[in-house]
Amino acid sequence: MTFFGTLIIDDKGMKKTNIPKTIFKKYPGQRVAIVNGKVVASSSDALAVYKVAKEKYPHKKISIFAVPRKEDKYLLV
Repeated sequence: MTFFGTLIIDDKGMKKTNIPKTIFKKYPGQRVAIVNGKVVASSSDALAVYKVAKEKYPHKKISIFAVPRKEDKYLLV
């Protein structure tokens, strides 16, 4: 599996999370929850995604990522 790395910034500083490249085709315009490099929930509602992921993985670090649509303009730095 190929990953797209990104930095997540929270109150404890920066952390790197692995985001599977396949999400760009499979989940355009959605919010996805990622645990251990795997998508565990998706929806257009970030809070709903977080709640589902937290219920499935209560003791794991959950990363929420907004997947851009193909027509969206975005800049990756």
